[in-house]
Order: sequence, then structure tokens, then C-alpha cells
Amino acid sequence: MLAMLRWPVLLFLSVAEILAQSQLFVNAQLPYHSPVLDQQGKLLAWYEPGKNLGYDRVLRLGWDFIEHKVPVDTRTKTGLKIYLINSVFDDDTLQGVYWQHNPAMVYAAFVDGLVAWYPYSGDEEAIAAVRGMLDYQLAHGTTPADWNWASVPFATACDDQTEYGHCIQNLPAEFYGGIETDKVSQLGTGYALFYELTGERKYLEAAVHCADALAKHVRPGDDDNTPWPFRLDAKTGVTLAREEYGGDIASSARLFDELIRLNAGDAAAYKAARETAWTWVLKHPLNRNSKAWDKWSGFFEDVPFRADNVNQFLPDLTAYYILSRDDPASVDPAWLSHVGHLIDWVRLRFGRGPFFGAWAIDEQGTPDGRGCCSRAGQGSHGGRWAAINALFAERSGDGQAREDAYRSMNYATYFAGSDGRIACCGADFHQPFWFSDGYADYLRHFSWTMGALPELAPIGESHILRSTSVIQKVSYSHNRIAYKTFDSTGTQVARLSFKPSKVKVGGSSLPERSDLKEPGFTIESAAQGDYIVRIRQAGGNDVVIEGQ
Repeated sequence: MLAMLRWPVLLFLSVAEILAQSQLFVNAQLPYHSPVLDQQGKLLAWYEPGKNLGYDRVLRLGWDFIEHKVPVDTRTKTGLKIYLINSVFDDDTLQGVYWQHNPAMVYAAFVDGLVAWYPYSGDEEAIAAVRGMLDYQLAHGTTPADWNWASVPFATACDDQTEYGHCIQNLPAEFYGGIETDKVSQLGTGYALFYELTGERKYLEAAVHCADALAKHVRPGDDDNTPWPFRLDAKTGVTLAREEYGGDIASSARLFDELIRLNAGDAAAYKAARETAWTWVLKHPLNRNSKAWDKWSGFFEDVPFRADNVNQFLPDLTAYYILSRDDPASVDPAWLSHVGHLIDWVRLRFGRGPFFGAWAIDEQGTPDGRGCCSRAGQGSHGGRWAAINALFAERSGDGQAREDAYRSMNYATYFAGSDGRIACCGADFHQPFWFSDGYADYLRHFSWTMGALPELAPIGESHILRSTSVIQKVSYSHNRIAYKTFDSTGTQVARLSFKPSKVKVGGSSLPERSDLKEPGFTIESAAQGDYIVRIRQAGGNDVVIEGQ
């Protein structure tokens, strides 16, 4: 069904024509670029959309900023990169400016982005940057081994502090030991994926510590209690500020799945804990007959908990977990209706616009209309919603989801300045430059979208867009891509400027097929002479794609 859909011919209005009578932006809160529109007056990415280079441009700007433009701290003279001790940087000085740091979530999201960006780009410097983040967390942001929640990551730190574990919300800044349980699962998954990227077992051991703590403390939950409290004292295990409900439960299932697959840690305990946690998701926030239906509350580190303050992060990550499984029905037999509902609920509850056919998505809010953050929505949250739509369209053939993915991801590009500074929100938001919303949790969505809809990847270039197995090494040359995967089985998606004549795994050629029910590869023609290639590997880690 997807193959029958085609985008309209892109006949662009020139910026000069658009601005002939008055200056025009996508909306008043995004003054970074003038809009680029197609013949139908709908929004395109701001950078060379005729070549599909908009998403690529944003990815390159963002990763380059993290690798080369983030300065070291000069205010308190720690000499550390700003992202190690701050969550926000100042527009002028690029120094840290906010009261709280949120390292666990930021570093976890960077790993997600990295394992997609590196195969796409071959950017070794990105690996080094993220390694520095994880190593710093392990050394300066991990709970003591004799605590109730042992050897797990702290979610917060105070502004400029070199040691993590303070400035948990709702308690005095000097309180030490507060954690957020969903950040344990998120960074635990990040540690596992980084182990698969590098082969270094210290990251796998860190992931196992996270899973062990979660499995040890899981509970059945109900309408008022999630499988873990949201915030607690890691030393004693006591819930903080009565926050028994909240957080990203889907990421715990993701962590357990990954470690079970790796045969690492206590598989039996992980299976039991995963069943308990995911059953709760299906019976409560995904169940219209539950009092907790659509009660997606509690995630952001700097926000006091309110049960009626819902957010879009949790339903989107729940949808991501379902859609990123090999078979969505294996974890949720009603996935089609559930994911469709989550997509619609987020748009209805947090949608802004549409702006030239593109929906923006805001962050959170209470029924009285209070919330965060801007009339323009947020680039990271709109990008995530777009990526979920892309994955849903890929799985279901839903044409509206495909259109929404395309337009909203195009809109998300308008938060990125040409100098690499990426705003979280519109210009009406004070201190808009967050490492989470502008980089870690923003960049990964462009990669997810191109992996699901490879027709949106750059035209006339060759890139690996997605792999079910982490790619440890990649090299690009003329009409040839060689890469090594962590697993000896898996599937990859690439868009190529050349037609493959051979695909080899472990030195043996794979057959070209009409589908991937067996190991082999398929070739689909794409725009302007490109090809979309899907590979199912088996029997080896080394893969080579060769053209004529």
C-alpha cells in the first residue's frame, strides 16, 4: 500500500516571492528561517528539500555542535564540557544557565541517536562524545553499591555541580540520593546499546545493575500506583513526596527485552518483571475501562508532580516501544487501535497549528490550560510525534500518518539555526537551548523517520538508515558500503545512489528476493535513480554492499 503513495511534484515558491510584501515565518515564534512551501502551500524542510537534504542538514548541524562547538565551563572553572554539568546553555556565552541538570535522560537519548547516526554517517567523533557522557555518569552519577537501589544512575544534579545526585524536584537542593526510576531504565538501555556498539563489558554491567534494581523492586501497580514509584530515595527505597505514580514504564520493558536477548543478568527475574510492568501498561493507561486510561503523567525532572498534569512523552514512547518490536502484535495484540489512539490523543491534547499543513506538538499541561511551553510547540516533541507516525505508517499503511510524519518532521527542522544552535521551543520561551530538547531527544527522531520512510532520505547519496542490530563499524566508498554488526542476524534498510550487484555476509553472497522471509535482499527503485535496499542477514557479522 505504501508503494502506491507518491508525494506531489515539488514546485517551490521562492523566498523572495514569499517575502515580497512582508516578512513571513512559519509562525512568529520561529524566526530562524523563512518557510519553504510546495505547490500546494504545505510546509517543506528549510534546507534544500528538493534533494531531501533537510533532515540530513539538521543532523549534521546538531552533531557538529555537540562535537566541536560546546565549550568547557569557564564560570566555575571545572574545565568540563557544559553538557556534563548543565542542562541548558546561554544563547550568547554558551555557558550553563539553569538550576538543574538532567544527565541520565540526556545521555540515554544521545545513545539512541548515536546508534542510528553512526551507521548513517560514519562519524567516529560522535562515538567519542557520547562515550565521555556515559563514562562521566558512571564515575560521578551512580548510586553506591550498598544502597537499596544499588549502582543505578542519578537522574539529576544541581547547576554546575560536578557530582550528581542533588536537586531532585520537591526536596531541598542539598538532599542527596533522589532518583527517578524511569531514568534508570532509559539509561540502562543506553548502557546496553553502547556495549553492543563498543564491545566494552563495563557498559553491559552497568545495564545489568539497572535491570537488577528494577526487577527487585517491581510491583503489580494499579490505577494510583505505577509498577515503580516515580521518585524515591535510592538509599532507603522510600518514595519521595508521595510520588507513587508516574514515569516511562515502556522503557523498562525495552531494557528487560534487550538484556534477555543478550542473555545477560538474571533472565528469569527480568522476564517476570517485564511481564508485571507491561501488563500494567495494557491494563491501565491503555485500557479505556480503567480509571488510569490516558493518565500519562510524571516524566520531566524539573516539574513538581501533579496527577492531572499529563504529557506527550509517555504515550509516544509507549507507541515507540510497540512499533519497534519485530512484531508489534507480540507485545500488544491490539496495537493497531492502541497506537492509533495514542497518536490521535497526543495531537488533540497537545497539537498546535497546523502551520502550513504541519502539526506542532507541545509538551505538557493540566486541564485548566496551564502547561509548557510555547504556541510553536517543541521541536523534539513534534519530531517524536512525527517519527511515531512514520513508524505507524510503515507498519499499517496509514496514509494520513505518513503525511503527518512528513509535514511535522519538516516543521521540526525550523527549530534548528544554521549555526547549530537548536531551540527547544518558540522565541517566547526563556532560555530555549536545552541539550535534551534541542539535541539528544531531537536528533534521534530524524533518524527514526528516515529509517521508517527511506524515501525521505537524501537523494543521490548512500546511507544506512536503520539496523535491528547495532552497527559497530561502517565505511563508505564509491558504490560500496561495508559494515559490521553486533549480531550475526538482523535486518538493515539503506537508500543508495547505486544499484547493488552483490550483498555479501561473511564473504558469502545473499540472493536477491521479492521479500525477506528468508535471508537475502530486496531492491526497490526510488526517486531520481536511487534504490531502497532491505537486507536480511544471517550467518555472519560482516556485510558488504557492492554496486556495479
